[in-house]
Order: sequence, then structure tokens, then C-alpha cells
Amino acid sequence: MLPEPQQRSSCKSCRESKAKCDKKKPRCTECINQNKPCGGYDMGHIFINVASTGPPPLWNRTQNAHKYLAMDLASQHPNTRSTTLPLPSNSTPPDAVAPYDPSQALSMASLAPALPTYPASGRDPSNTTEIVNTFLDIYYRRSEPNKTTTDLLTEGNESGGWRLLLPYWIGKSAILDTAIGALAATFVGAQYHDKNLIDEGRSMYLKALQMVQQALPLPISATRKDLLATTLVMSSTELFLSNGGSRSQLAHIEGATRLLDNACQTMDFEELHVYVLNQGLFEAISTRRHYTFSTPSYRHFVRQMHTAPRTSGNDLYFQWTEAILPLPNILHATDTATATSSRSSTPVPISTILAILDDLTALEHSITTWYDRLKTSTLGPWTFPAAQTRPDSVPFPLQFASIEVCTLYCLHWASQLLILEARRSLNSHLPRSEIPDHPSTATFAPQIAEYASLVCRSIQFCTEGKSFASMENILLPLFIVASHYMRQGDEDRMTWCVKAFARIAEEQKIGYAIEALDLEGRTVAQRADAFGAVWEGT
Repeated sequence: MLPEPQQRSSCKSCRESKAKCDKKKPRCTECINQNKPCGGYDMGHIFINVASTGPPPLWNRTQNAHKYLAMDLASQHPNTRSTTLPLPSNSTPPDAVAPYDPSQALSMASLAPALPTYPASGRDPSNTTEIVNTFLDIYYRRSEPNKTTTDLLTEGNESGGWRLLLPYWIGKSAILDTAIGALAATFVGAQYHDKNLIDEGRSMYLKALQMVQQALPLPISATRKDLLATTLVMSSTELFLSNGGSRSQLAHIEGATRLLDNACQTMDFEELHVYVLNQGLFEAISTRRHYTFSTPSYRHFVRQMHTAPRTSGNDLYFQWTEAILPLPNILHATDTATATSSRSSTPVPISTILAILDDLTALEHSITTWYDRLKTSTLGPWTFPAAQTRPDSVPFPLQFASIEVCTLYCLHWASQLLILEARRSLNSHLPRSEIPDHPSTATFAPQIAEYASLVCRSIQFCTEGKSFASMENILLPLFIVASHYMRQGDEDRMTWCVKAFARIAEEQKIGYAIEALDLEGRTVAQRADAFGAVWEGT
């Protein structure tokens, strides 16, 4: 938590009118003149007036208040106005970071930014260098017109940080160049609603697929780094074509895993390999599938990948991905054990469940060490002291020092949710005599609910008015929470999460998890473990 702001002396206008000074929550001139509370909330360096029906109010206070910016939201045209999140009736005290009930949320969609104008070469897919530069400008929102705030993200530190390497990959091979051109064209085309550019991107994507299928039978294909990079690029292209989470995207992720396994034969690792490793890790966590590189026999290879020099300096992020690596296989083993127990009259051997619990305990110890480093090296989340006072205003969304810090905390909370869920499920299949020192299954519920709530309260920080690069960091935690609510049968909260995905898709102009999420039906779908045959030759 941040310390309370220092108390300020009464301002001149309040002393003259013998009124109690606002101090933490200054009012606009109109409200001062009418001696009424101001319809807004204090965001620290910005004071937002959400109730005004006229033009933005003028400030007539001391110099201390000049740092505040009054933003008139209520009088904006409905097509350009952000809507706000309501606060639950049992509102949380401002000085607490407590669970937020997401079932009460309406909308937090924010303004889609105006896009800069680029020369024709910047939107020409045949000019790979130029269109990649355009892609990166929009992906990071480097040149957003009228941009007044920073994105709080260091380029390359996002979960998709490998995209910053695209300019260095150009010219490595014709296959990779074609795939990169397709990626940039589909993304830029989607942002500008340029159907012709999107169609060109699709054509390049199909051409890259054909080139991949021709290259795979060759003897050296198994260890070609350009093909490994192509799996990342083509998986991302599926996302930009609004096919995120589809079988076609998962085919590329599965192919990447096979190529990465082949790369272990040479041990010639670079940062590309750890990005491929983490792509597979995130997919395996979200689908609770067995992941090859989560098995103990691959730990040596994983360690070597993580020691390769990296462009990104986000060390805590990569430390987390290495520490959490056993999680997918633990989740898969848990699901298998509990499903077998529920389907069969013969219970799963106690030794099997205890072995999974031992793996969970070892993982928890590893994560605890990492979390201690996170707390000592970063500023934790906080809420603004006067973030809201009314039911129709913003609740208490969490604030962070940066997108990177928000990402780390959200990944931690989401993984803790999964760990506690697994432990609760396994404990329910054991006699009490086997786990005398462990808490009952009922004691897990409040902790799990709090972790889910913390992730939900962090979504706004990563998504509202942020770049695609920033937003992408919240996708895995949000999907984990949505899936949790689905398993719990909590339809209201699950719907809230799915609507959050819909709002993200609307602002970023790109859909997500088309086969994992039913945005119209507002449900989370169960995915089958089926993949395409694009990379079958690897």
C-alpha cells in the first residue's frame, strides 16, 4: 500500500467561505460555488468528474490543485464515452485491498485511440521492414496522436516480448519473412479496418503454411531456428486474425513444442527458445494439458534455455515461468485422478494422491521463494484513497507501479488460485487421517475467491486505454479466473470475465479465444485436445 498523502492546509476559497476543505478530494468550481459534493473521484494526479453535464469545469483553487485534470465524461457523446464500473453495495473502505465482487460490473470499455497516419510503404506487406515498423508502433502505441500518458510498459518486457525481435529476424529465411509479413499485415489491417490489407495478410499466411509443409520433410528442418521462430509468428497471426485459442493456433504451439524438443539435441539455445518454451507453458496451463517440458527429465534443458542472453531485462518474469513450469502436469494429474475417482467404484490409490500433493508442496515452496523476491524488489498494489464514494462510480481497481509489476502479481495470484484449487480437490479424496495437519477443504474457498477477485480488480490497469502489448499480459490470468468461475458454476462472475474479453476485443479490434470463449453466449467452452497436421513432420 502506498502511504496516505500528506494533509494540505485549507485553500483560500474554503477559508473565505468558512467551508471544510476537501484536501484529498478537491471539487470543481461549479460545485464549490453551489457548495455541494463534486461528482467525481480522485485518481492521485488526475481528478475525474463523472457527473458533470456541461463542459469540463475550470479549476479555481490553489497551485496545489493545478496538477488535477478535470475530465468531463458525462457530457461526452455516448459513442466516445467510457463507461464506469459500479461499486458493490457493501463498498470496501478506501484503505483496504480486499476482494472486489466482479458480478456487479457493467462495463469498463475505454476509448479506442486514434491511429497515426503512415505513408503507403508503412502499410505495404511486400515491404516487410516498413510494415513491421508500423506494426510495432501500433502494438506499443508509440505514436498515438494526442497521447498524454505513458503506457507504463518497458518495450520487450511484456509476455509477448519476442515481437520486439521481429526487425532482427527479417532476412533470416523466405519462410520467416513471409510469416512476419502476414503477422504485420493482419494486425495493421485489423487496426485500420483495412479489408484489403487483411486479405493480403491471409494470403501471405497461407503461402507461409505451404512453405512450411514443403520444408518440414527436409533432414535439417528439425533444428532450423527460422522454422522455430515461424511457429511463434504464425501462432500470433492466428491471434491477430481473431482465432486465438482455436485449433489452428494450437497446432502452431504444438509444432513449436516438437521443434523445441528437437533443439535439445544440439543445446544451441538463445532467447528465441525460452519464448517458445513459455508459449507452450501458458497454453498448457490454460488447457490443463500435460506439457513435455514440465517433466523433471527436461529441467536441465530448461535451465540452459533460461541462461541464454536475453534482450529483455524482466528477470522476475522469467524466474516465475521457470519456477511455475511443473504446474501444467500437476493440474493434469489432479484432473486425471479426480475424474478416475468419480467415474470408478475403485478409488484412486492414496499413494497417487499423496505423490501429487508432494509435487504441489514442492512447487509452493519454489513459488514462495520467488514471491519473497517480488515483494522486496517491487512496490505492491494499492488503491487510491478516494477512488470512489458513490455506487455509480469506479470501485477500487488496483494500481501498480508498472505493467510489468501488474503482470507479475496477476500471474502469481492466478497460479495460486490453481494450486489451491488442486489441493482442495485432492484433499477431498483423502481420509482425514492422511492429512491431519492440513486445513479442511472449506478453508480454501475464501483464499481462492480472493485471488480471483484480485485478478479481476487488476484488469482495468492493463487494459483500459493501454496498448495491445500491455493488454496481452492479462489474457492468461483472466482466462484462468473465467475457467475457475465456470468450474464453480458461478455464472455471474464467469459472465463478467467473458464480457471483459469482449470489451478487450472491442477496443483492440481483435478477438480472443474464439473456440475457448463464447462471447455471445458469455460462457467458457471446454476445448478438445485436437490439433491440426501442419507440423506433423517435425
